[in-house]
Amino acid sequence: MRLSHIIAPGPMAGAENVVLQGCQALLGSGATLCLFVLVDERCPSHGEQFAEAARARNIPVQTVQVRGRVDLRALMQLRGACRTQRPDVIHSHGYKALVYSMLARPTGTALVVTHHGDTGHDRLARFYEGLARALYARVDLVFSVSHATTDLLAEAGVHHAKLRTVPNPVSLPPPARSDQGSGSPGALLFVGRLSREKGLHVLLRALASDGIPEGLRLDVAGDGPCAGEWKALCTSLGLDGRVRWLGMRSDIPDLLAESEAMVLPSLREGLPLAVLEATSCEIPVIASRVGGVPEAVWEGENAILVEPGDIETWARALRSLPEQSQMLREGARRRGSEVRARHAPERWALLMMEHYREATKQ
Repeated sequence: MRLSHIIAPGPMAGAENVVLQGCQALLGSGATLCLFVLVDERCPSHGEQFAEAARARNIPVQTVQVRGRVDLRALMQLRGACRTQRPDVIHSHGYKALVYSMLARPTGTALVVTHHGDTGHDRLARFYEGLARALYARVDLVFSVSHATTDLLAEAGVHHAKLRTVPNPVSLPPPARSDQGSGSPGALLFVGRLSREKGLHVLLRALASDGIPEGLRLDVAGDGPCAGEWKALCTSLGLDGRVRWLGMRSDIPDLLAESEAMVLPSLREGLPLAVLEATSCEIPVIASRVGGVPEAVWEGENAILVEPGDIETWARALRSLPEQSQMLREGARRRGSEVRARHAPERWALLMMEHYREATKQ
């Protein structure tokens, strides 16, 4: 089967890494695939870095330079490439890629889209995310990364017959030894884009609450538009000695191995790759009860789930960590192999190929 994936990437984050893992797995399953990367001239580094990461995984890549929101020259280039490639399926990721995919696809080519989740971080983002949901009426299948997100899309008016739930793949290796230690006691790790929907400001205020164990400290791996604001908040709360800002990192397994727990205080999510990476590496999770997070963990066994945005509830979870740490670590070890099997890229690729055949009626 011939496939074209199209994405307008932002900074390397969950959705971008999922696309890379997915394309690599599809190639391993025998599919013929080309990944089209829309490189926005307003921030070309995002597209260029993503394309380079794809090439490093031996994924065939074509870049399309895009000027502004709709670039007719870029559209014609993409349309010509799709006609040359003659894909059976075009698979788009994100609302900008979806618009270009709809306008560029050849007659008879199936069009599918993955809904990775909404950010809703500002009015413009909410507008485009709403536009994307409206455009889903014109695609063959819509892939959602969690059952919770599938339900939200159905409630928003997306026809249920088009919806398919396909959880994200994760490909981190298991820990070197099943009897490894519990990481550094008190070491918490946040991995993600520093944007409003990730809720890091909630976690910082909880960490500064009364009664938090003195040994708890936080490493923040990531970057984004709220970085400056949240660093200033950290200073104002007197947390500079307990929080390290690591920036973008590529050594996530090593950071996880050094941590007692991974924390994700998101206000909204689809199915966060950070949670899957932690549970795959057998690291306990403290996370907001949003989106597909409850589907990805076993609450009370390898995870503590917290109501999103509630500073005091987060503070209670942090206070309880020392007494629950051993139980959570044992649960994380028990569930690690199940997580790795459930979210194996090879399994994801097989399921996706079935859906592609469904979309093309093959």
